[in-house]
Amino acid sequence: MRLFGSVCCAWAGIACGSGSSGYGDEPGASGAQIRWEFRASAPSPETVLVLVDDTPAGASLRVALAEAFDDWDAELARHRDSCTPPNDPAAWHPIDRSVLFVHPSTPGALAYSSPAQDPALRLQALQTFGPERERWMDAVRTAIDAQPAAPNAAFQALAALQSAESLLEGSRAPETAAERAVLDALPSPLTFGKVLALATEDASPGEASQYPRDFWPELLGAVVPAAQARDPADCSEGSVATTARYRAYSQSSQAWPCNGPDFLGTSLWIDCGTRCLQRPIAIDAGVAQCRAMASALGSEACPAELGWLDPLDGSGQRTPRVEGSGANATRICEIRQLEGAALTSCITRLDCADCEPGWCATEVPELVPQNRCAVGSSYPPFRLVLGAGQARNAQVTIVCNEAPF
Repeated sequence: MRLFGSVCCAWAGIACGSGSSGYGDEPGASGAQIRWEFRASAPSPETVLVLVDDTPAGASLRVALAEAFDDWDAELARHRDSCTPPNDPAAWHPIDRSVLFVHPSTPGALAYSSPAQDPALRLQALQTFGPERERWMDAVRTAIDAQPAAPNAAFQALAALQSAESLLEGSRAPETAAERAVLDALPSPLTFGKVLALATEDASPGEASQYPRDFWPELLGAVVPAAQARDPADCSEGSVATTARYRAYSQSSQAWPCNGPDFLGTSLWIDCGTRCLQRPIAIDAGVAQCRAMASALGSEACPAELGWLDPLDGSGQRTPRVEGSGANATRICEIRQLEGAALTSCITRLDCADCEPGWCATEVPELVPQNRCAVGSSYPPFRLVLGAGQARNAQVTIVCNEAPF
């Protein structure tokens, strides 16, 4: 099991060098050069296991949980945009997210609301925001309230969570066709984070200690019942202890009822800052004197449809290039710098109306916020559009000639 979620990181600007490799990796230059490195990343499937209170006492908590899911990606974007390139409408923002809800008052496989029951609970899209996400959010709202607890049903939260975890982790085989269908509908390989949204005391059989205790940071977010009634306070205060049974399981400091619960870990961010260019790059009639290279594990061909090309060899011909072999094989690709109308659109238009997959050194003000950089330095202008920045998980290095004094 693994805590998932993006950690905010800046593109890494590396110091200057000079010269050329002779294999087309760098533009020829007699002066100084700037090397800029960052990770290109295709979407990694993420799965959220949510134990949701299905009793009448949990009604307000379920409302708060739905609101948290609705705000999740906008909150992530607010954190991310504070230290990474601003949101570019011409870039892909792909997502592959599945949610599995467990309703503790319903026994066995019927406790699940998952992509097996409603395929819309798996969100797969090239853009995080759009109609696909709206359909996913509608499915999330429905699933949260899908199985209200029957009168006098035992609220076996810890037992239901243990059963679901053991199924997803593979420590037990599916016991029914319904459980097999749940696994088949989730991405593989499967890693998942957990959310506990509980307002009712646990009534699982036996001592709480028999259920494996969860330690931070494995638990993505938890709001569990307070030991006694109280006036709602800020959830982040952590001044009220949860019930003894839940304390034996989780170290969560959030006790319900409280204000502003953080179910989804959107507060888990490290500090990061913008790396600014200390010298401008050389640009000739809109064409940056740069070359962008990508190194991706494996020997799979460079995806030309996303602007990744075989690199130039010593004679100037585009030639497939793989370094290493076996598990260490690394494919080397060049990310094409746009040309003609596509280049002009990439440089000047936020909507990038005439763009093709590739990159440019943009001048669109919204994408190069100079107020993030000290006087005399500049925000990095590198703009990768229409999948060029997400074609494959890879290390990308852009080498540019410095503009002359």
